[in-house]
Amino acid sequence: MSGKYRKIKMIIAVLLFSIIYTWFIKRGEGTDIFDTSVIVITVSNIFTVLFIVSLFFKIQADNIKKPVSELKKKLIPSFVFFVLSAVVVSLFIFSLSDYVLFLLKGWDTRNFVENLLYKDIPGTFSSLFIGIFVASVIFFYEIWRQSINREQKLREENLRFRYGNLKAQVNPHFLFNSLNTLSEMVYEDARKTDICIQKLASVYRYILENENVDWVPLDVEIEFVKNYFGLRKERDGEKITLEIRIENPGKFKIIPISLQILVENALKHNIASQARPLEISIYREGRYIVVANTMNSKTVLCRPSGIGLANLRERIKLVMGKEIVINQENSRFIVKLPLENN
Repeated sequence: MSGKYRKIKMIIAVLLFSIIYTWFIKRGEGTDIFDTSVIVITVSNIFTVLFIVSLFFKIQADNIKKPVSELKKKLIPSFVFFVLSAVVVSLFIFSLSDYVLFLLKGWDTRNFVENLLYKDIPGTFSSLFIGIFVASVIFFYEIWRQSINREQKLREENLRFRYGNLKAQVNPHFLFNSLNTLSEMVYEDARKTDICIQKLASVYRYILENENVDWVPLDVEIEFVKNYFGLRKERDGEKITLEIRIENPGKFKIIPISLQILVENALKHNIASQARPLEISIYREGRYIVVANTMNSKTVLCRPSGIGLANLRERIKLVMGKEIVINQENSRFIVKLPLENN
């Protein structure tokens, strides 16, 4: 609500300034502030200001949540579009109000076009353009400032809880169960036990190595997920399956540990059995990587909840300025994560 009231206050302030400025100029010219020309010009200015401010809020809404890196690319084109649109619409409103003034004053409208093109517009254009340009600079500086402040705030919040929560996502029970499995295997198959120990070491090494990075190559993340899932499969056997169908994963990059969070989420919230195994699929769909799983649980997670998924959503907003997509289709739970080119 504070943002809404802030916009209303901004509109009122700009309108009051426009009205007072118009009256001040006309009074300096010796014109009565209740003269028809002053009223028409004031109304014209009000409509112009409302259009410019509305256009600013539209551009602000489209850009304010984008990362600064992406905003840099779009700020200048948006600025040029804003200035040109404001100038064109302002001239149109000015011309229309000028014509209305001709009618109200009873002046000969046959001279309207000539008077408009050679007297009114040239006399007004320079001050109009300067005013719009200055307002545009102020408006776009505000967008830039808000975007930087938002990103800085998110980064500070991210630093406070991001990695502690990420490490917590590799559930302590996973480590406990893995060690239990290894203790049972060590006397039966030493070579297989050694492979599992290497996988377990790889899982935790990956977490430590990517503590402070925003991106990892997709193929590296997939290898991490394979190691993680392989350890789970040693315990659950044919109750769980993982299928990965991605061509050239090295061409893309992704938020680290994001796929593992989704795989663990599927394992955590579903019941797996020999009769009804939990099937997890990872594949690419356009600019997204999809993690889908069958739903074998009585209580289905239909929307993001818990620290892991919520944290992942916030990290993707911060780093990419995009949203994850979550759907439930035909007894399948589907999460789509945005990808970037590597």
